Amino acid sequence: MLKLLRLEIKKYQLWHYIKGVLIANLCFLALLVLIYVMETKDGHIPFESYDMAFMIIDSLVRATFTIFAAVLIARLFVEEYKTGSISVLFMYPVKRQKLMIAKVLIIAMFTFTTIFVSNAVMGSLFYLTNQTVHFLAEPMTSDIFMRNLRSVLISALASAGIGLIPLYIGMRRKSVPATLVSAVLIVALTGGTSNDFSMFAITAVPVSLAAVGLLSAYLSIRNVESKDIV
Repeated sequence: MLKLLRLEIKKYQLWHYIKGVLIANLCFLALLVLIYVMETKDGHIPFESYDMAFMIIDSLVRATFTIFAAVLIARLFVEEYKTGSISVLFMYPVKRQKLMIAKVLIIAMFTFTTIFVSNAVMGSLFYLTNQTVHFLAEPMTSDIFMRNLRSVLISALASAGIGLIPLYIGMRRKSVPATLVSAVLIVALTGGTSNDFSMFAITAVPVSLAAVGLLSAYLSIRNVESKDIV
């Protein structure tokens, strides 16, 4: 399986997406600065607590890389079926289902890693900046750190599953636009925050959606041994 993962990553030159991840993180930083400037200009407190700041960061990160996952689905699955190049892949002396599982794992691991690392980087930058600018009077405590670390882990793990939901839709329709639009709708439904509250704060919500994502992946590849299309 590890060999298959390496071959797929090399085949699609997925390391090039690291550049996109770096650009996304720079955009996150710019958005946080913009939020701070605009809210301060209007006489509002931009970030009332570390919990609020980290929640906003996680929402931005989650939304971005859920759509990234849909882009990967479009490239690794939908486009191959549309162009017929998947038939070449199925000529390999490896079970079709194993090949498809490798693709699913690449998408899930990419989503988990980018969300967790980006949250860690942006959270650390926010904390270090606050040590200088002092826009938060609240001190960082071990309780706050552990609570948000746990929250980020749940968010990243759940998003790894949620990011697979567009797979079923994209494969059913053999449509790249349908894949991307479904990801945008998922982000719109789950990415909002209001008054220091996010739907992801209710553990049952991300866990349930992650289960839907895993089910979507299963339904998308279960008959691959006997059919070339879902």
